[in-house]
Parts: sequence; structure tokens; C-alpha cells
Amino acid sequence: MAYIESFFLYVAAVLFMFAVLFGGAVVLYMLVGQMKLFYSIGGMTWEKEKKLLFKLIKSRFFKFLTFAYLVAFVFFYVNESINYYGKGSAYPKAKSYAIVGDFVYFWHSVGINIHVKTGFQEYARFINPEGYLDRKIQNFQSFLLSRMYQYIPKDDGEREFWYYKYKQLYMVKIRYHPESAANPNPRFSKIMDKMFDTSYKLYDKSFKDKNINNQRYVFIGQMSYYLSNNIAYYATYNNKISYLKKLFIFMDNKELFQKNIRYAHLLYGVYKKYKRDKNVKKEFDETPYNLGLFYAGILVTYDMYITYNAHNNINPCTSKEIKIFVGIVEDFYNWEFRDKNSSFHKLSKREQDQVKWLYEDAALSYSYGVATYLCEIPLKYKDDVKFNKFDSYTRLPLYKNKREFKDVTFTLEEFTKFSKLEKLLEQKERKNKKSIKKDK
Repeated sequence: MAYIESFFLYVAAVLFMFAVLFGGAVVLYMLVGQMKLFYSIGGMTWEKEKKLLFKLIKSRFFKFLTFAYLVAFVFFYVNESINYYGKGSAYPKAKSYAIVGDFVYFWHSVGINIHVKTGFQEYARFINPEGYLDRKIQNFQSFLLSRMYQYIPKDDGEREFWYYKYKQLYMVKIRYHPESAANPNPRFSKIMDKMFDTSYKLYDKSFKDKNINNQRYVFIGQMSYYLSNNIAYYATYNNKISYLKKLFIFMDNKELFQKNIRYAHLLYGVYKKYKRDKNVKKEFDETPYNLGLFYAGILVTYDMYITYNAHNNINPCTSKEIKIFVGIVEDFYNWEFRDKNSSFHKLSKREQDQVKWLYEDAALSYSYGVATYLCEIPLKYKDDVKFNKFDSYTRLPLYKNKREFKDVTFTLEEFTKFSKLEKLLEQKERKNKKSIKKDK
């Protein structure tokens, strides 16, 4: 019964999408035809419109496109069936609905890519949890998930795998967050809570399906940058306050910040999997942009962790977190700049520029400045010109006038008061003065 129902759902989805595309083509064709007839004949009647429409339907080009569309999605169905019903797969009845879900996800992704790659903001009104079109898509995906869950045990991580792909992945891709200035915003907090919960369950649960087992780590890495950059919104959604000040408010709430500490340990577990398991590494290398997001996500998370420790009178130089942070920075740098055979070079020029920006945003941070200057942790690539450039850029505790961070400016005194590193900085400066006197 499941196979029959899912097949008819697939046919219905294909025909519905064909009707949408056909309707769009007809509208465009009629508009162009109306303009031509208006200027050439001097008017437009219903009879002339019907002639235009029949001319389109009877044209060889339209017949070819119709045939090509139907053949393409026959092949899509066959290819998905081979992947989902092949060796190592599990829960074939659930997978029959996944084929339909993947078809809907494919067209949803087309819209997402229009928004992400072109920055067409008007379209973003539809591709978000509050848009009418997206709500309809999500309702249908929820229906498919309910069918799939009938055949997947509760203790299998595959439930979370499909939930993330169909219900949360698009939010990560468009970097969705509410634009309202509500304070606080429980709706977005629920979205964040659910995404954190998905990450933990993907990591902790076992997978019977060996074909998607390693892909779960890519999903966790993919959402890490999104979660780490939005975690401070738990504290306040007041858009009149800068993100850094939100982070400061967040750090003062120990109960809330435990979310970040627990999440840092989860991401480090995934990182160790990536470094030690060749199959997990292969999955990441097949989607290198997601690897860039993962590097950035874990670095931002650990940067907050280290800053939180300093804020609570824990010397960052004696903590293992600062060494983990520097090690990942060096690894990220090597993958991006030094290793000519790394998967980074599979990215397009546009994607490479985005990943380089992610490096600067995540790696060149407060924690890196503290590690290189205050803690004097030796760097693997210290003699590299690019690395030295970044090294000098990140010595933020030393700025004696002002340090700008996005839309807010902090004096050195304000920053050190927050981070509670005044004594360490004073000791470092006294040491520097002594060494200068000796040199003289």
C-alpha cells in the first residue's frame, strides 16, 4: 500500500509542478504575443489569444520540452529508487515517500538558490517559515514525514535525518532569522531548540541505513555555523542592540550559555570523526562548502566558550579549549591556503571567496588574538606571509584606543573589563617593557 500511495503522490507532484511551469510559460508567451499583436494589429481579442495559446501547444518546441520534462522525472524516480532500495539501505517503505520528498525538495531548492545566489530579496518573502508558499510546502513535507515515521523506529536517527532535510535545511541555506524586534522572541527560540535537538539526535542515535550514516555528520556541520551565529538571540531579539552586546547579555546567563558549552563538545566530537574516519572525511570532501561552514561553526562556538570562561575568571591560557581552537584554526588554514590537493579547490571562485570570508569571520577572533599574543601558543604556520598578516590583524586586546566589532565600538578598558583579563594583560605589557629595556 505504501509503494502505491507514494507512487501516486509522486505522479501528482510531477503533474502539479508541470502545471505550474506550463502556466508560467503560457503567461510569458501570451504577454509577449499581446505586445506583438498590439503593435502590429492594434488590439487584442479573445479569439487572437486562443490562437496564440493553440500555437504554443502545437509547437514542436513545447512538445519537446514536455517530453523532456516527463522523461527527466522518470529518470529521477528510477535513480532515487536505485539509491534508496540498493545494498545497505533500510526501511524501503519509508524510502518510497522519501522519493516524493526529494522531488519537492528539488524544486524548493531551486527557489532557495535563486535567493541565495542572486540575493533577490523579494523572493525571500515566500521562502521562509512565515511565507504562504513555504507553509504549503512544509505542510506537504510534514504529511510525507508522518508517513515515513510509520516505518522508521523512534530510536533510529533516520527520523532526524529526513526531518532536517525537509524542514530545517532551507532555513540554514537562507540564514533565516525573524526581522521583528520582539524581545524576547519565543517563536525563533523554538526553531533554534528544535535544530539543536536535531543535531544531538543525529549524533547520538544509531543508523540502520549505512548509505546515509556518515552524511549525518555533514548535516551537523552544515547547521553549525547557522546555530553558532544565532545562539545569542536567546538573550534578546531587540534589533537596536548589536549582536556583540546580545552575546554579552547571553554570557551573563549561565543557564543559557550551557547550551553553547554542550554544543561545543558535540561539534568537537564531529571534528574528531572527520579527522579520524576516512568515510566521514569523504562525505565532507564531496561537499566542501559544508566543510567550510563546519570549520567556521566550530570556531565561533569555541570562541564564545573561551570568552565565557574568561568572563568567569578562568584563565584561557590554561584551558584546553584555547589549544583546541588554535589547532582547528591551523587545520582550517591548511585546508584553505596550503594544501593544493584539498577539497577547497573544488569550489567555484564565488564559493572560495565566501569560505575565505568565513575564515576571517570565525578564525580571526578574540580567542585567536588571546592565543597568539597573551598565551603565546606556538603556531604551526608562523612563517607563512598570509598567516602573519592575519596574526597581526587579530591582536585585538592590544588596541589602545578603540576596537570596532561590526556596529559597536568598545574601548580597551570596556573590553578587558568584560573579559576580566586586565591582570593578564598588565602582566604581559610589563613583560614586554622589560624585554624592550633588555634589548636596549
